[in-house]
Amino acid sequence: MAEQETALLRDEGDVSTILINRPHKKNSLTASCLKAVAQMLEELSSRTTVPVVVLRGAGDEAFSAGYDITALPVPSNDRDTIEDTPPLEDTLQAIERFPYPVIAMVKGQALGGGCELAIACDIRIAGRSVVMGMPPAKLGLVYPYQGYRRFLRIIGFSRSAEMFFTGRRYKSMECLAMGLVNHVMDDSELEDFTYAMAREIAQNAPMSVKGTKQALRVISGYPRLEQEDENSLHALFLRSLESEDMAEAKKAFAEKRKPRFRGC
Repeated sequence: MAEQETALLRDEGDVSTILINRPHKKNSLTASCLKAVAQMLEELSSRTTVPVVVLRGAGDEAFSAGYDITALPVPSNDRDTIEDTPPLEDTLQAIERFPYPVIAMVKGQALGGGCELAIACDIRIAGRSVVMGMPPAKLGLVYPYQGYRRFLRIIGFSRSAEMFFTGRRYKSMECLAMGLVNHVMDDSELEDFTYAMAREIAQNAPMSVKGTKQALRVISGYPRLEQEDENSLHALFLRSLESEDMAEAKKAFAEKRKPRFRGC
């Protein structure tokens, strides 16, 4: 098993595993971890066989509890200096561009960026311990529009609206009913079921599997936004990062209390 910072790659030919390796921090996402995952996918993408990838978190507590809010980018006085493609979005796009299937094996918490990381995968298989949720409304954050688009594509408008408006957490069977996951298994059976499916896919014709993923992604995708709309949504995201509510959310998180939002 080769290590690259906080992510690990186990390459077994037709089925490879990428492990988010921060179990002591509930596999929370860092820029170095996300960049490592993207690099591993790039390395695997040149295979002529079907290198099905299983993406999972280390340990039993969490797939990923999300991005540490204290590590979110802070714009300078020049609003244009923030990264156009933050590490999380870059990794999500790497999953979507990867020519072969990526299966998320989800156990425990999958929250915020960790939830979107699972959503970006082609198939999601969850253990009964899974809890999924998107908390931006509880953090004073307007989420990047690319994230909203992913949830709209997977679970539709009304369920996406409920998920983001409430910021609540959903248990395994709720996730299954919403379409957030494909299957729910007992935690003790999750690994065997996931890898059996991965091996089944890997036995199929590479050109067919690759072409199917490409076709499904293209057909299910939403049209590109007009530049004016894209700029407007990005500006909302930047304003939320600079807002008093975002500062209050960070302070409340550090003080382990509920935030007191003012809407500014």
